[in-house]
Amino acid sequence: MVLSHPGDLHATTVIDRLQSWGVPTFLFNIADIPDRLTVTIDHARGRPRIRVRDADQGVVDLTDARSVWWRRPQIVSLEAIADPDARGFAYGEWNEALYGLYTLLDCPWMNDVIADQNAAHKALQLAVAPRFGLHVPRTIMTSDADEARAFADSLGVENVIYKIFAATHQVWRETRRLTDADLAHLDQLRLAPVIFQECVTGVADIRVTVVGDDLFAMAIDGRDSDDIDFRLRMGKTGTWATTLPDDVASGLRRMMSHFGLAYGGADFRLTPEGEYVFLEVNPAGEFLFVERGGNHPITDAVAGWLANPPVNRS
Repeated sequence: MVLSHPGDLHATTVIDRLQSWGVPTFLFNIADIPDRLTVTIDHARGRPRIRVRDADQGVVDLTDARSVWWRRPQIVSLEAIADPDARGFAYGEWNEALYGLYTLLDCPWMNDVIADQNAAHKALQLAVAPRFGLHVPRTIMTSDADEARAFADSLGVENVIYKIFAATHQVWRETRRLTDADLAHLDQLRLAPVIFQECVTGVADIRVTVVGDDLFAMAIDGRDSDDIDFRLRMGKTGTWATTLPDDVASGLRRMMSHFGLAYGGADFRLTPEGEYVFLEVNPAGEFLFVERGGNHPITDAVAGWLANPPVNRS
């Protein structure tokens, strides 16, 4: 079972690969609730049975799912409920029912729901990474203008970058270098906190897709660009497959194991001195650009994990 939506190219690419191998796969798009999808948890015969009625596929029994990919789950579509109190109540009921359903799927998950949600917190990632030998930049996450100003003064404004905690479909912002002009707007931090971080000079950004015990690393050239965010350089600069040093690879694997993650997209910056600085790991990070830019078989690796998941990861 893949928890995502039809517009998610990563999900549909893996589903196509699984189906080409003859592996039955169901795309569970929560946004199809309530108009195109119903859910039933049946306790009538002892062992709970989980059934969904899909407008296209009919009744699908999920009870014996072999694996679950928690990819990009959506939310139920309850805009038809005009009364805000009733809509909030309905959302709460669906949240309870769906998370109850997830706990009943006793099979390996990529990734476990709770592990995925915990590991996604950047504050926790940066606290945990040094335990496993990974270097992290100086960072402050704050809604306090005075704290942010003091941080910028300590490093020099030109040596600070800032970024958001999490992007949404409606709002996306790239990582930017702090400027003197930005300082005039620091009082707006009270409305929403921002991540301020030491700007790490790099010759390349390293994106590592982790699938189980496998690491697929790609370098993105950063030597001739002023873009702090490598996503702005994609398609305009060179990329190549690379390999992490043994100590960095070991630290990343141990960190993933600590969080209970089977999958993640980790970002490092490689300094001119050869140091790998850990920036973050996205438990649902995209991988197709790494597959193309590094010529890595990541689709096969994800599909292979889902088709034959480790029995000890549940």
